[in-house]
Amino acid sequence: MFASLVERDDTLRLINTYHLFAAITRERIEPEFQTLDAAGTQDDDDAWTPRDLRWKAGAVTRAPRFVAPHQPRLDFQLWFHGLSFQRGRPAYVHMLLERMCEDADAVRSFFSVPPPPHPRAARVVYWQYHFTTPAERRATGAWWRRARVAVTSPVTCAAVP
Repeated sequence: MFASLVERDDTLRLINTYHLFAAITRERIEPEFQTLDAAGTQDDDDAWTPRDLRWKAGAVTRAPRFVAPHQPRLDFQLWFHGLSFQRGRPAYVHMLLERMCEDADAVRSFFSVPPPPHPRAARVVYWQYHFTTPAERRATGAWWRRARVAVTSPVTCAAVP
């Protein structure tokens, strides 16, 4: 009986999901911006320095930030980008990487610790985040567990003037 009612509703389109979050995902994939500074090669993951965004998950030991009702625009857009990063790099992500290379002062307010003025390269690493259990948090101090999902090809920065 209920199934036939739902089928009738679907044909008449009486009920819709006209709101921002028609479906909620259980996956949390976060982009992390990184810079390659003085020493090291682009192939050496240890040579890259993570640049935590002020309102994103970031380091696993950093507690989740309370942002509601304030919703920082860049961080909010990056949340959506993390859900569909396989589709490519949107213009605002590419622009942020370029600004990290060319004009770090222009984007310093987005980051917990400002990026250096003239890195050799910048890239994005995507991480899948999960909250730790209370036992894990007591034992390690970490709020998050994360696993690397993907790495973009780096944007090479121009030589220092």
